[in-house]
Amino acid sequence: MGVDIRVKISAFCLQLADPSLESLARDAGQLEIYTRARTALESGTIEPTLEADLDALQAIVLAATGHGLYPTTQRGFGFLPGAARGHSAQIWVCPRAACAGRGRVRPGQHTPTCNASGEPLQPEQLAP
Repeated sequence: MGVDIRVKISAFCLQLADPSLESLARDAGQLEIYTRARTALESGTIEPTLEADLDALQAIVLAATGHGLYPTTQRGFGFLPGAARGHSAQIWVCPRAACAGRGRVRPGQHTPTCNASGEPLQPEQLAP
């Protein structure tokens, strides 16, 4: 089973706040791939070539570090036996619906922002 494009975008967006991925791409002679992917996300333009660019960046990271950008697990939620079904956990989601979001909403937490657009992430119920 392949990795969903929204999960790939989430993994890439998380890296935009850190110069490490850009440095790895530069060192591999593939800076144009990083720049093209970043520009696409910042402009909100999700082209068919974006997934290929993200996969190329995944390969660069994997070759350089031994692990890739993409998570190895899928996020899921299930109610405990006997628990009320009316509420579930909340996660932060992309305001543009471009990525799979990131992290659980915690009480009193400041709203994080999207590393690509600068817009605040939105809380959303995590479906079981």
